[in-house]
Amino acid sequence: MNLSYLKYVVEVGRVQSITKAAQNLYMGQPNLSKAIKELEKEIGITIFRRSAKGVVPTPKGKEFLGYAQGILSQIDELESLYKPRSENALELSIAMPRSANSAMIFAEFLSSRENPEHIDIHFEETGAINAVHLVAGGEMDLGIIRYQASQAGYFMKLIEQSGLESEVLGEFRMQLLMSEEHPLASEAEVQYHMLAGCTEIVHGDYPAPSLSFSQIRRGAGLEAPLKRITVYDRGSQYDLLRYVPGSFLWSAPVPQELLSRSRLVLKPCALADVKNLDVLIRPAGAELSEAAGEFVEKFRESVHNPANFPEPPAASANAAASSAKIL
Repeated sequence: MNLSYLKYVVEVGRVQSITKAAQNLYMGQPNLSKAIKELEKEIGITIFRRSAKGVVPTPKGKEFLGYAQGILSQIDELESLYKPRSENALELSIAMPRSANSAMIFAEFLSSRENPEHIDIHFEETGAINAVHLVAGGEMDLGIIRYQASQAGYFMKLIEQSGLESEVLGEFRMQLLMSEEHPLASEAEVQYHMLAGCTEIVHGDYPAPSLSFSQIRRGAGLEAPLKRITVYDRGSQYDLLRYVPGSFLWSAPVPQELLSRSRLVLKPCALADVKNLDVLIRPAGAELSEAAGEFVEKFRESVHNPANFPEPPAASANAAASSAKIL
């Protein structure tokens, strides 16, 4: 079936005139009439009938025109997706950890780009394992995943088996994120036992092997019933921290701008001596696009710049050593 013929009959159906359709299509009326007859013969139905006002589709013709319009729309969509872009285009798909600093770095990267003619951005906040699957499956161009250094062996094997390669972009240690009104907010350093009776907020969609803090440090368990709220959306955690008395969250570095806006504080904990990694993943051997390369450099520079994150007060050497400052 000739796709041009589909365009012809759709235009005739739109203007309900062969003469006017021929003018719009920049072709002769006899040639248009011949094309319509050839198409009708090929599909075995009469698409149009003449009326006092021009031509109108028959019942079967109306049905056919509906399908023809759908096919032409899909072709237009395919062309828009895959036709060459101008140089002033921004296309990027990336999976990131559910983290305020990651989101803000990405937003700053986008704002720094000159006004592009074409923008096609896919940004997904997700856990490390799912990010590996998304990049390996071709759904995302690249990903940045976050895990404890003690889990490196597991993730390096997973990354290799998935046909990906990796690069460590930054290291950090966790801090306690809590409301300015939290009973422990005035403490220079929070000892782990002080969290007894507090409500911990955790993300529920991070299925990765891990060690609890009680396993990392002997005797670190809290002598109090467990209080935990599991969330699946980053935005909700800040509301919970503000309004649920005594709630806290183990957190990566958070930009001071967000802390001030959300009335939150970061506190060091001597227990949090576990190193965490931010790791770039991408298909093995694949070259990053210009935009992807610029973002990776932006991320690397940002996480290595302590000025981007608050320096928590330290009351002891332990607190200083276990702060969540980017290394």
